[in-house]
Amino acid sequence: MTTVLLFLTFSSITLTGLLREDGRRAFKERTGDDWLLDLFGLFVQGIVIPAVPFLVSPLLASAFPSVHEVIELSALPQFLLSFVLVDYAYYWNHRYFHTRKLWDLHRVHHSARKLDVFVTSRNSFLTSFLFVYIWAQCLAILVFKDCTGFMLGLALTFALDLWRHSGFSVSPALRSVLSPVLILPSDHVLHHALTGRTKNFGANLPWWDKLHGTYSSQEVPNRDLEKPPSANPWREIFFPWRRRS
Repeated sequence: MTTVLLFLTFSSITLTGLLREDGRRAFKERTGDDWLLDLFGLFVQGIVIPAVPFLVSPLLASAFPSVHEVIELSALPQFLLSFVLVDYAYYWNHRYFHTRKLWDLHRVHHSARKLDVFVTSRNSFLTSFLFVYIWAQCLAILVFKDCTGFMLGLALTFALDLWRHSGFSVSPALRSVLSPVLILPSDHVLHHALTGRTKNFGANLPWWDKLHGTYSSQEVPNRDLEKPPSANPWREIFFPWRRRS
């Protein structure tokens, strides 16, 4: 279900973008470095990372048999744990990536000059293993007898992540309905802009940013958001802590 939802979301956003003139122009303006960073990121987060929980969870079950599949919880509470509680954990996870200690690992994600769906997975290789989602999924597989509700929450989170990076504009009427409960693409465009890097860290919900004073509804154009990628994209992927030449 997760794979199907993400494939349909990614395909729909990509097609919608290509049907728009600005989307086609941005697609043509992508550099070779852009494609290398983003396609490698899609490979890692689309194939490598999804396999990790299913490799790690049996090892955890062997190491901690007393907690293996001990919790029986209905789908709705599982979904809320995944979509709300893990979302709050991600808020702090993301904020920590913006500290001096971890910024080098996260920097390449902010190297796109314009957000689109391909930028979603642009990360250094190590960063992909440091997101809270992967380890929350391992824990859910370990302790829940049936973790379908939890996985559904993650699937919706990942689909919204694609939408959030799409750069799509939302009509004022729809914005007034959605903005109290969801981080919108325009909110995340601001986060990727140099002027808004300390704003809108949330993934699904804007509540955490509002609670901790990091939310902003300011809208900025989805262009010239950051500097171009490094001249050496492989270094940004595998050795991001090295100084740029």
